[in-house]
Amino acid sequence: MKQVKSIFIAILILFIAVLGMPLDSDAKVPDRKVINYVALGDSLAAGYTPVEFGDSGFKLEKIKGYPEYLKDRFQKSNYKVTLNNHSVPGATTIDLVDKLKEEEVINNIAKADVITIDIGANDLLEHLYTNDRSRLYEASGEALENIEDILGIIKESTDANIYVMGYYNALWSLPIEEGTKEELVSFLHQFNHGIKQITETNQAIFVPTFQAIAEDYETYLPYPDIHLSQEGYQAVAKEFWKKMTPRKFGN
Repeated sequence: MKQVKSIFIAILILFIAVLGMPLDSDAKVPDRKVINYVALGDSLAAGYTPVEFGDSGFKLEKIKGYPEYLKDRFQKSNYKVTLNNHSVPGATTIDLVDKLKEEEVINNIAKADVITIDIGANDLLEHLYTNDRSRLYEASGEALENIEDILGIIKESTDANIYVMGYYNALWSLPIEEGTKEELVSFLHQFNHGIKQITETNQAIFVPTFQAIAEDYETYLPYPDIHLSQEGYQAVAKEFWKKMTPRKFGN
């Protein structure tokens, strides 16, 4: 019994000694992986939200968009992130095609490990309040063709992982008649399906957001406006992250 007790005490002393040992100054801690992230898109990637503005209603205010929340998620997963956000509020697909002609943008894309894109909604907005449905469908077809061109241009410059966002129902809180709203939501599903097909044909990854935002419209779209709340941008970032987490990035 004494022998067992002595062995136990010896092990305990050794354990305490190991815990108290100073760290070897030459021991190397694994470096954080470096990741270059490029965000392209419209005001959703830029990060704008409506806020109350006295008695006159609300105004748009710059906050963190989903790219910034994605950067936070990468950093919490031990990545060192450089984010180049080239999104522009109000941008259309043609605007993004033109943006891809800028030297700085193409240089950042060439170095990118991850690229996110949301584009196309502004091509359609001006046609939502008209009765000319044929022009709305024409605009969506033109937007989809431009998205295919955008992906082609990007893929010529990089082998980065590319993620393309599908749109949520931004019409939920807008003053549109219910019958018309249902028709437009059905059209939105078709538009998203088109984005998904083009995205996957070009070996990129489609990120749906419709259902995620529909789970809590009052929190994510609290004003009669198409822009998300802070919580809404976090929810969109979460949907992107679901598609990203099985993959490895950076050097």
